[in-house]
Amino acid sequence: MNIEEAKALFKEKYSVPWIELVDEHQEELFFKIGSDQMRRASADELRAYAMFEERRSEFSASPVECCMCSKEYREQMISLANQFKAPYHEFRGTPMTFGDPASGALYVEVGEASDDFKNYFRFADGFHEYSSNRIRRRGSGRPTSSDTLWDSLFSPLTVRIYNIRASDIQQAIKKSQSIIEGCLFNLTYLKGVVYSLDEQWPRFQPRQRPFQFEERKADRDLPLPKGRLNTDIIRFYQRGMSTDDPVNQFLSFYQVLEYFFVSISDEELYRKLAAIVNDPAFSAKPKQLDRIIQETTSHKRESDETEMLRLVLSRYVDESELIRFIEAYEEYLGEKWYSKKRRLFGDENEVRAVPGHIVGNVAKRVKMVRNALVHSSDRYNRQETFIPTPNSEASVKKEVPLVKYLAEKVIIANSYERP
Repeated sequence: MNIEEAKALFKEKYSVPWIELVDEHQEELFFKIGSDQMRRASADELRAYAMFEERRSEFSASPVECCMCSKEYREQMISLANQFKAPYHEFRGTPMTFGDPASGALYVEVGEASDDFKNYFRFADGFHEYSSNRIRRRGSGRPTSSDTLWDSLFSPLTVRIYNIRASDIQQAIKKSQSIIEGCLFNLTYLKGVVYSLDEQWPRFQPRQRPFQFEERKADRDLPLPKGRLNTDIIRFYQRGMSTDDPVNQFLSFYQVLEYFFVSISDEELYRKLAAIVNDPAFSAKPKQLDRIIQETTSHKRESDETEMLRLVLSRYVDESELIRFIEAYEEYLGEKWYSKKRRLFGDENEVRAVPGHIVGNVAKRVKMVRNALVHSSDRYNRQETFIPTPNSEASVKKEVPLVKYLAEKVIIANSYERP
C-alpha cells in the first residue's frame, strides 16, 4: 500500500457524521471534529499505516477479536480486574518485562499497545467504533494539545510475547497461552495488581436502567422499619449489594437463603413427627416407634441442600409473585432466560413458571449455579464447571436479580414485631 491508498482508506473510514474532511495536502489530511476541534492524519501516521499493511498477512486476529498473533509474536488486550486498586500509569511509557529481550529467547512485555497493534486493528469493527467514539467525545469538549488522529486512537494496555517460534499460528496460540497467564499471575503475586486477558473490545453503550421488579420509594422521606430484622442475614445482603462482582453478589445473596436450611428442614421433620405422636392411635409400641425411626432416617437421607432450599422458598416466597417476577425479568431481558431449556455450566435447566412447579424449579436453578461457582474440583470436566471468563461471568450476572429477589423476600419475611 502506498500513501495515496492509505489516504483514500482514511477518508473512507473516517466518513462519519461527527468527522468532516476539511482540507487535504499531498501527504496529510485534516478533519474537523464536532464544531471546533481539528485533527490531522499526519504524513508519518499515513506512511506508518501503509508500511504495516505490507506485513498484515503475517498476522491473524486469533484466538479472540482483540488479539493479533503470528508464528513469532502475539499481542492481546488486557484490562484491570479492579480499576481502583492498580497504578494504571505504571505500565505507560516503559513496559514491564518478563525475561531478557537481549537473549534472543522468548520474553514477554506488559505495557501500552504497540504501533503494530493499533495499525492492525485501526479499522477493525469494535476497535474502530470505540476509537471513533473517543474522538467524538474529545472533540465535543474543550480544545486539547493533541491534534493528530493517532493521538486520539484507543490505546489499551496489552501483553506481548516475542520469539514464540511456532510452526503455525494455532501452535503459537497454544504455546503462548500458559506463558501469558503465568506472567499475569507473577504480576499479581509480585506487584499486587490484577489484570486479565480480554476477549472483546470495549463498547460505548447507553446506560440501561437496572431491573427493578417492584417500584421503590425515590423521595427523601423513608419509613422506619416496621419490624425487627435478623441482623445476621442483613449483613450477607449488604455485602452482596456492596460489590459489582457477580460471583460475590450471587454467593452473598445465596447465604441469606442458606442461613435457614437447617432450621426449616428440622421444622418439617418436627411437623411430621408431631403428626405421628399426636395421633390418638399412637402408642409406645415397636410398630408405632418404627414410624418415628423411619421418618427420622428418611429425613437425614433426603435432606439434601436442594430440598432444603425448596423448603425455605416454600416457606417465605409467594408462588404467584415469584411467577410474576420471572415473567417481568424475562421481558426486561428480551429473552426466555429461565422458561426456555438451556445448558448452563454443564447442566440443562428449565424453570416452568406455573403453580406447583415454579418453587422446585427455581430451587434447582439457584442451587445448580451455586454449585458451579463453589466447586472447581478437577474430577469434573472443565467445560462443566464455572471458569471466570467474560462470557461465564455475564451468565452469572443474569442470575443475580433472581437470587437477590429471593434474599429480600426471606429477609422481610423474617422480621418480627418490636417489643
